[in-house]
Amino acid sequence: MDFFTIMIILITLVVFVFIVLISFVLKKSKDVKTQEFLEEERKKLRQTLLKKRKKLLPYKDELYLQITNAMTFERLAEVRSINITGYLYTKHQKPIVAFERVERGMNTKGQLIAITKKQEFVYEFQGSDITLFCDDTLLGSWDKSGILYDADKKRIGHAKRSVNQDNEYVLVIHKRDIASIKIAPLYDAVEKTSSVSHIFEELNLGTSLLSLHCSPSLNEEKWILPLLIFEMAFYGNTTVN
Repeated sequence: MDFFTIMIILITLVVFVFIVLISFVLKKSKDVKTQEFLEEERKKLRQTLLKKRKKLLPYKDELYLQITNAMTFERLAEVRSINITGYLYTKHQKPIVAFERVERGMNTKGQLIAITKKQEFVYEFQGSDITLFCDDTLLGSWDKSGILYDADKKRIGHAKRSVNQDNEYVLVIHKRDIASIKIAPLYDAVEKTSSVSHIFEELNLGTSLLSLHCSPSLNEEKWILPLLIFEMAFYGNTTVN
């Protein structure tokens, strides 16, 4: 067997192994995880977040008025998942929300968990459909068109992310125009995403995400904060590397 033949065989073997490896990774990335797997993963995310809770700013009322478009985060891309961990800030550069986010393949639910000093929000998302839990209680869901549903799957309003000239969209609940929510800045192109001073002082971020149009009821208030958090922690940070 001459040298040329040996090289052809070796190259063929390398290509074959490479194809098998890629196929394995793609298959694993598309595996549908069981609910038990997701719950176990959620426990680990919570443990991480509980350590961060002591850094968060205490608050009394209307936390949603303090959320800004300032965020710091770190992203870790692995073979089969993407993990993002970060904080949301007040205009005074104080962390007020901590979050952990995990995504895998197209057929697997992603998870985002966010905590404040008092509350916990859990989001399960697959494609453009999002399910929301507040303190382990199902609050509702919304779909790719922005239609909001309560825990009984009854339509209650909408928050359609169609950008207008002010770069914001309207939250409507029970036919009431509650507020305008600003589109989160896309942080993918932002350098030093773990530097608070860079986010505030050099990029001039840290403005409110919310403009109230009326005084919300207690039931309407339940939706405002988690929608603001999701706007920043999800839409403000894609998983494109």
